[in-house]
Amino acid sequence: MKMKRKLQITVDILMTCILLIQMSYSIAGELIHEILGISMFLLLIAHHILSFSYTKALFRGKKSAEKVMKITLDILLCVCMLMIMLSAIILSKHIFTFLGIHVLSDISRKLHLLGAYWGFALMSAHIGFHLDFMFARLMKNKSKKIILYSVMGCLSAAGVVFFITEGIYRYMLLINQFVFFDIKRGLVVFLLKYIPIMIMYAFSSFLILKAVKGRKSEIKTQSEGSKI
Repeated sequence: MKMKRKLQITVDILMTCILLIQMSYSIAGELIHEILGISMFLLLIAHHILSFSYTKALFRGKKSAEKVMKITLDILLCVCMLMIMLSAIILSKHIFTFLGIHVLSDISRKLHLLGAYWGFALMSAHIGFHLDFMFARLMKNKSKKIILYSVMGCLSAAGVVFFITEGIYRYMLLINQFVFFDIKRGLVVFLLKYIPIMIMYAFSSFLILKAVKGRKSEIKTQSEGSKI
């Protein structure tokens, strides 16, 4: 494996781990939340630099349904990341307090909440778009593929349950504008709930992309058949 690819995998794994911890906010602690937020921003820059050739390829050639989906998701994800970063600076209680920015703090809090929960969904979906590549070896073996799909399906089902019971949709729609965390249960219990939610988003986007690719292949086959 090339060094660049190893770096990409390392950066992506770190980003995924930090993303999950960031969603815990008060459980991990405010200072850690801010430090990890800066780390996430730096890793995001590294991710885009390392994936520049992939991003450039998306905007080249014919815009298929698959490409449009990926471009749209990436643009929305960038918007969410900007919302999170700009609002985080205003809401900072530790690292950026020296800037003395406290204007529109209520609006910033709402934007931060929206950016965080939609960003979590979109970043998880972005991971889902690459599951084919991540599990390429397993996909080649029929029995292993069935096991993989079964495990992902079960975890996604658990993710749907936690999505509802944790009221994630209420934060995404600003029905609830304050997030409550049960600090007594700790980070491990929190992760056991949010990892299945992340898998639910990722596996759903993977299946949608799979369906789009299948439809594209079907149309191509029909088109070639009509020419004969």
